[in-house]
Amino acid sequence: MPETCAVAAVRAFNKAKVKLLDAAPYDNEGVKSLLQIESDACLDEVLSAINSDSVEDINKVSESKAKAALAVHQCIPARSILEAGCFIKSARHTEEGVEWDIIARRSSLIKLAQILEEKNYSFEIKRIGELEGEKELLTEKEEEILEYALVNGYFDTPKKVGIRAIAKHFGISISTASDMLRRGMKKVLNKYFEEN
Repeated sequence: MPETCAVAAVRAFNKAKVKLLDAAPYDNEGVKSLLQIESDACLDEVLSAINSDSVEDINKVSESKAKAALAVHQCIPARSILEAGCFIKSARHTEEGVEWDIIARRSSLIKLAQILEEKNYSFEIKRIGELEGEKELLTEKEEEILEYALVNGYFDTPKKVGIRAIAKHFGISISTASDMLRRGMKKVLNKYFEEN
């Protein structure tokens, strides 16, 4: 990792743990980064050693933890990850270098590998896994119908639009519109009561 990499910038401090929380493109090759820095022994020393020109904000959460927003003018690895269409979930400094946890489609991962090879960066893919996420609450059609009903006054008193108008707008039968509206509302209400 080059010294210009935000995570590698504080690697000289062996007792400090640095984790990249977020990153966004900046300038031509730069990246704006949000870092979490933890150190039991030398947090103030680590924070004062970071190049003051690149630091936009430092929020000391506690005596051992801080969050720092940095604008780094050249961070080729992070910029390459973003340009390949990948999302940076996190990054942390290890003995081998910087370990990046990214979310990407297979095509974006292939593109990233090509970019890094062209720039002569050595890298190793340690693990590829499936992204486990929450299943969508509503189907696309249920969401469209609920939004239309809400925006057009179906839930107002008195109603500004009825189920017939909703069915006509979507080109479906009244019974189908009613069923989709009820199923969508049930899912939203179930989710609300589970969380509350």
